[in-house]
Amino acid sequence: MAAVRAREGIAVRAANPDEGRTIAGLWRELWDAHEAWGGYAGTRDARVYDQLAHRLAEDARVRGGQPVLGRHVHLVAVAEGGVVGQVEGWFERHGVDDATPFTCEVRSLIVSSRARTRGAGRALLHGLADVARQLSRGGAVVMAAEVLEPNPAHAFYANVGYAPVSWTTRVSTDGPTADLGQEAFVARVATPNDALPIALLDPALAARRRAQGDLRFDRPRAVDATFVGALAAHLARPVAHDQSELVAVDASGVVRASASLTVMSLDPPFLPARRGLLGRFAMDPALDPRPLVAPLVRLGRRLAHLRGAATLELTDLDAPGGPLYAAALAAGAVPWSRITTRMA
Repeated sequence: MAAVRAREGIAVRAANPDEGRTIAGLWRELWDAHEAWGGYAGTRDARVYDQLAHRLAEDARVRGGQPVLGRHVHLVAVAEGGVVGQVEGWFERHGVDDATPFTCEVRSLIVSSRARTRGAGRALLHGLADVARQLSRGGAVVMAAEVLEPNPAHAFYANVGYAPVSWTTRVSTDGPTADLGQEAFVARVATPNDALPIALLDPALAARRRAQGDLRFDRPRAVDATFVGALAAHLARPVAHDQSELVAVDASGVVRASASLTVMSLDPPFLPARRGLLGRFAMDPALDPRPLVAPLVRLGRRLAHLRGAATLELTDLDAPGGPLYAAALAAGAVPWSRITTRMA
């Protein structure tokens, strides 16, 4: 799977071992830009980029001229004999339904400032889509890219056919929590006994995603014993430091909403940090989401803070102006990013 694509003087192909240092330089340019937009900070330590260059060169040697290694795709754009851009892709299927499209997550797309407006970014995305279609063996593939709100690339993605389908906000895990003056619901960590009520909320989550045009996940499905049993087994596993399922319950103890909390460590060239994410918001569709989201965010912030994350991203939201997005803002969050997609 050599995946060489030429476009307007731009060749897209797998990286060569002698290009590691150039690609590491592109990564530094990308990380500096993300930090300027309010993203997670990257290191200024030249030794880290030296190590990254060595790792990229070794990775290219192992690939032997092929862009795919496992589920990871790596492509570079070459013009006039030199690397001017790169992109990564992560190929997988979310869910268990065979009708759910594969997803190829677009990662680390960067074109050197000296080579922009020449079509290299467009060529890299087309090349990545070509590889994704080969990996899917005829199956449908959703190309998905997360773009920070201050990133000027929104217009670029729109011009190449990507459309937003999911939004993210972010809130600090330290300091006071927004108080809506209503304590009708309380959040707690889920237990195996919550498997059935969480499962019964799942169709509403799936329907919301589909209504937003987000095809990366399973369609709404009937709740059966197999699904509930698998969820109960998941909730019964030993408590994981980095992942928790949360529920919001009413005064009678009935589960009315759920969400998933994940805290992960960022790898170099990021500065050492922990990233918190609270997503998969599944709400009782008959209720206003604001008093449900508030306690989930309050608990998520506290747990993420205890696990070392300075901020918490509230992911998988509806569009700005929608009830779930408004609930996230009411809970103290601010706009952070959006997921844009197109079919390969």
